[in-house]
Amino acid sequence: MSIRKFVSAPNGIPVRHTALAVAVAVGFGFSSQVFAQATTGTIFGQAPVASGETVQVVGGSGFNRTVPVDKSGRYSLTLPVGVYTVTLIQNGQNVQTKQNVTALAAKSVAVDFVAAAGATSTNAQNLSSVMVTANAIPPIDVTSTQESTVITAEQLKNLPLARTGAAIALLAPGTVQGATALGNGPTGEPLLSFGGSSVVENAYYINGFNTTDPLSDSGGITLPYGAIAQQETLTNGYGPEYGRSTGGVISQVGASGTNTWHFGGAMFFTPSGLQGNQGNLYYANPAITPSVAAANNLGNVTPGTLLDYRNGNSQWEQVYDAYVGGPLIKDRLFFFLAAEADHKEQDNVDVVSSPYEYQNSYSDPKYYAKLDWNITDSNTLSLTSIKNTESYSGPYYNYDYDTKTEGDLAGYQQSFKNSFSINVLKFTSYITDDLTLNAMIGKLDGTYYTNTPGAAGNADLPNIANPSFQSVNGATPNGGAGYSNAQVNALASNPAHKSSEVNFRFDLTYKLGDHTLQAGLDNQTTTDKEDGSLPTGPGYQWVYENTAKAGTPIAGSTPGVAPYVAPIAGADYVTKTVFITSTSVAVKQYAQYIKDTWQVTPNLLLNLGLRNDQFTNYNPDGEPYVNLHKPQWAPRLGFSWDIMGDSTMKLFGNAGRYYMALPTGVALREASASTFTSQYYTYTGVTPTGIPTGLTPIYSCGQTCGAGVPVSVNNEYGEPLDPSTVAAANLKASYQDSFVLGFQHQFAPNWDYGVTATWTKLESLIDDTGEGPLAICTALLAQNPGLLNAAPNAGADCGPSMYVNASILINPGATEQYKIKNLNGGYSYATVSPSMLGFPAAFRHYYSLESFIEHTWDGKWTAKLDYVYSKSYGTSEGPVQSNIGQGGSSQSATEQWDYTAIMSYANGLEANNRKHVLKGYGTYAFTPEWSLSAVLTLASGTPVSCLGLYGPDQSNPGLAYGPGNYHWCGGVPTPTGSTGFTPWIHTLDLALQYRPEWAAKKLAFQVQVRNITNEQKITQYVSDYGSTTGPSPLYKSGVVEPAAFAAVEQPRTVQFGITYDW
Repeated sequence: MSIRKFVSAPNGIPVRHTALAVAVAVGFGFSSQVFAQATTGTIFGQAPVASGETVQVVGGSGFNRTVPVDKSGRYSLTLPVGVYTVTLIQNGQNVQTKQNVTALAAKSVAVDFVAAAGATSTNAQNLSSVMVTANAIPPIDVTSTQESTVITAEQLKNLPLARTGAAIALLAPGTVQGATALGNGPTGEPLLSFGGSSVVENAYYINGFNTTDPLSDSGGITLPYGAIAQQETLTNGYGPEYGRSTGGVISQVGASGTNTWHFGGAMFFTPSGLQGNQGNLYYANPAITPSVAAANNLGNVTPGTLLDYRNGNSQWEQVYDAYVGGPLIKDRLFFFLAAEADHKEQDNVDVVSSPYEYQNSYSDPKYYAKLDWNITDSNTLSLTSIKNTESYSGPYYNYDYDTKTEGDLAGYQQSFKNSFSINVLKFTSYITDDLTLNAMIGKLDGTYYTNTPGAAGNADLPNIANPSFQSVNGATPNGGAGYSNAQVNALASNPAHKSSEVNFRFDLTYKLGDHTLQAGLDNQTTTDKEDGSLPTGPGYQWVYENTAKAGTPIAGSTPGVAPYVAPIAGADYVTKTVFITSTSVAVKQYAQYIKDTWQVTPNLLLNLGLRNDQFTNYNPDGEPYVNLHKPQWAPRLGFSWDIMGDSTMKLFGNAGRYYMALPTGVALREASASTFTSQYYTYTGVTPTGIPTGLTPIYSCGQTCGAGVPVSVNNEYGEPLDPSTVAAANLKASYQDSFVLGFQHQFAPNWDYGVTATWTKLESLIDDTGEGPLAICTALLAQNPGLLNAAPNAGADCGPSMYVNASILINPGATEQYKIKNLNGGYSYATVSPSMLGFPAAFRHYYSLESFIEHTWDGKWTAKLDYVYSKSYGTSEGPVQSNIGQGGSSQSATEQWDYTAIMSYANGLEANNRKHVLKGYGTYAFTPEWSLSAVLTLASGTPVSCLGLYGPDQSNPGLAYGPGNYHWCGGVPTPTGSTGFTPWIHTLDLALQYRPEWAAKKLAFQVQVRNITNEQKITQYVSDYGSTTGPSPLYKSGVVEPAAFAAVEQPRTVQFGITYDW
């Protein structure tokens, strides 16, 4: 479904210690005791067999448990992440003690005891974790059956990273930045692609609670940076305990209070004066020669001409952090509080056709609180509370491109304030040594406030779209730029918009010999209240367009059959467009799972799991329009083989199926009474504020036929939709299958390497179609001939008297069954095959081969180098369409699959494909007080999309979408990637830290330099080619739709920081 014709004028606004501390904690592991989004780790090991032998584990948060050693000398214990002392007890006597054992989320730590009695204070060997002594070597975690990367708070204090969960996740192999055109999610978090998936297929967790964006799965809520104890990033292969993700997982564990008081603070400042110059952007369409520009009255838009002046853009930022934690009651009650205030100011100049300078102000405070109560040694209760706010506002000024100077105040931008609060209660009971219960309930509340000030001098001015398409007497006025006004916003969000999400989990774990059995429930209800948008100004927008081919209908093909807009004598026309959505909807998701972790032999571990998901989406009347309650079985299988039996060499693998529900945002236009209409006119003039004059209405067919009748290509006339007809009756959920095989080897002290192969296949996809109504209606009449007798005026051409929804949710490439309201007041049914719709099969394949080499901390340095070779290709990127900026509420309602012609030559490389990615990070302590850390990224470019008019004759086959939608350019087929790639990116970030001995190393001074070379490569090109006779000036520039984002690497920044930890 398209909304690209209803866009705002380009505005350029982004949517927006000790030496041990620097050790890297990266592992490939799925613990036999824990799960992907867990807040717990596992300590296990071997001990000499003796009668009445036990192991006691004691932690700083009052944790104190004793477990028996079984007859084979093995023991295992699941416990919260943290640092512990592990003691072997024989006959009531402590015979060995191992201190500073660090348990990481979803990781296993091996603590073995030697037979010699009286050996004490031996340091643990920590699998896939930080060692507590310089000569301790982390053997491979042989309890793992999948890939994950864990980064700890100590590492975050050293590595030069942006202070976001996304920046941490980008250290993981197979993770790449999402397309600039999609912006950030409503939570402010940058969007990422994991393992070839789209940016809306990921899941986010804090302390085990799902914090994924409740509206469209675009990003998630994350902790204040200083409150992150650990972050685990998974690219695929997690177990059946969790689902609702066909991409990756970002799971954060927040800090907790202990018996020791801790407090601290930090201040970071990034001055604008040390920022690198931002590179200007230039027109780049090679088809526009001076003669072509003159013939099309395009003005000075030839390649190399200035498009966006960015050299004078600037930004500064300041961040303040503080935390405190400790015991309220020793060993029983603990608290931890953290706060972060992030304020940023930007000055940005917009493109030459929209000459304004924007002064943007951002404020992003975050708060975190956690209370832990050890009711008894076997029962704990924790309460987590989080508050995140992202706000944005600012004025904009006229800008003179000739003199490069700012002028008078032009107006004020839309300001917004998105706030999210989370409260989670979790209870854990160690009922017996073998039986553990976990229960969690939490709620996420979101508020979304947007204020749209009127345009300076006249609040009722309409927004003007595509001013460069204006044509008066054969020329574009205003020097080829066209006329617009200060109403830069086309839409305003509903200020009453709110959301809520309730998540309940119940998990049981039971140890039975060599088996660890887990089972549980995972239920989630999401409600989206008063969501939607309204037009600004007088309630409509003027959109300037031109026809694809003179003498052909602007929309449709048959007079009298809606949608239809008649041909015009010339090429230029304008539409008066209205777009309104406002609704309250909900999604309920239920799941059950079971899992057996089976230690088949001392060297072979199997994970055998099964999950069942159910999804129901509700319309504004509380009626289900998508009801997927039949069992959706998702097997999750994994193995780990300790080849040598000494944890130095491992072969592992996993296979699984992963389901995803439709988010709430799909209902805004697919199942609600939305309005999206256009009235078509020719015109003879344009006022200096962009308003057309000399209007003549064009003959059109919408709900009726006549001159200037409102037309909706998607049949959105503000009328309620029958929930039983908006989706295929046999619709199936989106799901993906994943297969991983890996090898890891510790080949020398402090050195290990690994190789992992991954294959994922998107097996089922949901999107909407506009091609379907005609094919469905044709099949309906053929399969129900009695309908023609009952309504002979319907005819075989399926005119408007035979009502079929103009947009229907389908599984592209599948044979679908449809329930259709007929003219007799009842329902009829039709079966439609893929060949009848004319679509190719819907698929997405991702292959990757990853290799890494790592040097673990030896008291002096640590580093990891990771290379991924990958390929992501198919006919669909997934639920979003990055090349034209369709995400958010357009998820699963993109232009993909709308019409047969749009999917012609759609099979190609996907938008997130980066064939080669090399990542490296590490720390070198060149003195006890001074250290240098680095993060390196080298990545090949993403495939370029060239979208123009359809076929060799460059036509627009009866659609109102216009140019820039078909995989054809200049009459030549152009699958994605066939016209080249964006440039390679090479980014090096450095951090120099001084932690003086005279302050007991509690005080630290740091300088971070990101993008030290100030590389300014374009990361995404505009895909709209236009046509040979009417080329688009923006094609191949870096100003991407839908809101004129500058798709360029961030400039060099220098950040000064000071921290204190007590």
